[in-house]
Amino acid sequence: MQLRHYFAILRRFWLLVVMIPLAVGAISLALELAKPPLYGATAKLMVSQAPQLADPAAPFPDINLNYSWESSEFILDDLPQVVTSAAFADDVSALLASQGVAVDPGVVQSGLRAENFHRSVTLSASAASPETTLAVLNGAITSLQTNGLNYWSRGDAEHAGLSIAVLDPPGVAAATNTPRRIAVNVGARVGLALAAAVGLAFLLYYLDDRLRDPQQAEQWVGVPIIGVIPKE
Repeated sequence: MQLRHYFAILRRFWLLVVMIPLAVGAISLALELAKPPLYGATAKLMVSQAPQLADPAAPFPDINLNYSWESSEFILDDLPQVVTSAAFADDVSALLASQGVAVDPGVVQSGLRAENFHRSVTLSASAASPETTLAVLNGAITSLQTNGLNYWSRGDAEHAGLSIAVLDPPGVAAATNTPRRIAVNVGARVGLALAAAVGLAFLLYYLDDRLRDPQQAEQWVGVPIIGVIPKE
């Protein structure tokens, strides 16, 4: 009985329940199709702090040697912020310019991302063309290997301070806004819009204090209805 009552509410506000998801779906599809093509590629790195060289004349080993491995965790915590910083984007753009590839630092900064898992880092890049995507990704790896702890103001002229091992080199840059990806994005937004429309329908029903059906009258007066006079 209660389920039938819920269906009656949805049937009463069927236009609202149908039109909101359709409108959201149409707008989402138009926005997805209007986006420029993007290509993405990833590389997996193993990142740790390079151990400092011990001074052979010192009577005891440098204590930093004991903590270089443990301190790598702090470096990895900061690495996603370093990769998405303007300073890192400027370095990558300058490196690519020296190789004859012109990429704006804003494109580099908006397209680079880093995700950590223990001491491994998955570096991802996206750009408007496969060639630019791979160039940015390789430039980011080279910048990390070259500058290292300079981004933490702890490097020196002789040692970068970071050990960067490439586990999975950059592969082929593939399109990210594929039809399947567009369908998933649009479907997710339509589902959320449908849930919002159903919630809005129930809200409008419970805010409406007009008498609509015999069941509502029974709830109000607390006694069963004996008869109903037809509207026509």
